[in-house]
Amino acid sequence: MKLYLRNIVSGIILIGILAGCGGEKNILTFFTWTPYEEYTVNQELIKKFNKNYPEIKIKHINDSSSRAMDKLQTMFAAGTPPDVMSIHGAYYIPLASKNALFDLDSLINSDEEFNLAGFYPILIDACRYKKVLYSIPRFTSVYVLFYNKDLFQQEGLSFPDKTWTWDDYLQAAIKLTKDTDNNGITDQYGCMIDFWGARLYPWIWQNNGKLFNPNRTRCLVDREPAIQAVRFLVDLQYKYKVTPRTLPQEYKSNVEMFSMGKVGMFISGAWEIQNLKSSHLEWDIAPLPKRKQHATILGMENYAIAGTTKYPEEAWLFFKFLLSAESQKFMADRLEKQPSLISIAKEYVKSNTGYNRRVLVDALQYAKQCPNIPQWSEVSHFWQDELDLIWVGKKSPDRGLSDAAKKINEVLNK
Repeated sequence: MKLYLRNIVSGIILIGILAGCGGEKNILTFFTWTPYEEYTVNQELIKKFNKNYPEIKIKHINDSSSRAMDKLQTMFAAGTPPDVMSIHGAYYIPLASKNALFDLDSLINSDEEFNLAGFYPILIDACRYKKVLYSIPRFTSVYVLFYNKDLFQQEGLSFPDKTWTWDDYLQAAIKLTKDTDNNGITDQYGCMIDFWGARLYPWIWQNNGKLFNPNRTRCLVDREPAIQAVRFLVDLQYKYKVTPRTLPQEYKSNVEMFSMGKVGMFISGAWEIQNLKSSHLEWDIAPLPKRKQHATILGMENYAIAGTTKYPEEAWLFFKFLLSAESQKFMADRLEKQPSLISIAKEYVKSNTGYNRRVLVDALQYAKQCPNIPQWSEVSHFWQDELDLIWVGKKSPDRGLSDAAKKINEVLNK
């Protein structure tokens, strides 16, 4: 999933909440990287926690900038990591591989009240590093297809469903692409492709491609299934001209185009829903189109405890509260967060929201884990640099993916 971008007084908010008259016996630092709306909801939850534990002070550090994970890593490097933290999925394995995070199995095994089986197994499996559980997702997210219902109806198109293939997606995109004022310039596009790292993973998986070998010691994006998938996306821009020629950094403006009714389809996750609900657009979501198989990305916001925390018992109490049914329901109701608890997810899909939440939950059946590796911070730029060159037409998919795999494997072979 992408880091949220929003300036909040220099990008960082630091606030401590002290409740009750128990003094400042224990002070826990809590790190998040959310936009302002989610920051305020977390503040409400901290107040709820403090009603039961007034003796525990929570110092909440929120960094909403694109460099939030850099800040978190700097805190670890300086020996001052937060006690409890939210970690972007791509950065979780590098921290776990350095023994920087607390072994949660030891805490869970000594707490009879905590029910690990209440979480989706696929999420828990993805949070283990060398069989040790170092984090638990507070919520999950998958990529789905957002579509403009009005535009589909205007063209007499059936709405997307689980039977849709890449060809169905392409044919719909062609019909939805229009020069509405006949001035020779396309002003309505059938689809929008965000040619950014993880957004391409599902396309590669749908074509039976692989990003790494099973041991994650060799990058395989230079193989034909991956090349075919990327070539299909490039053709959407250059051959069929059904998607705007925009770069990943212009993603926000692309979403705004969808909100304005200028794009028929785009692929993203539940984090977009909060903004779309405030628009006047008639929209819904559907599973991603398939080719050889169904596939989407298994996104998670990992919550963890620092291995060096001075207050493991207090940190565990706060950690449990953040992952609790009460907390997850609160986040789902207020911010459209997809729950990681099975019981809350069942309530989540029954809510009358105007869009099909079941698509999000059902996607967990075929979602795939991101290929996180300890060296991700060293190699991720090779992947994106080559994708940028492919998207602007300076390299072919074959050449760009070959160069990306070569550079990544040089690091992996060290």
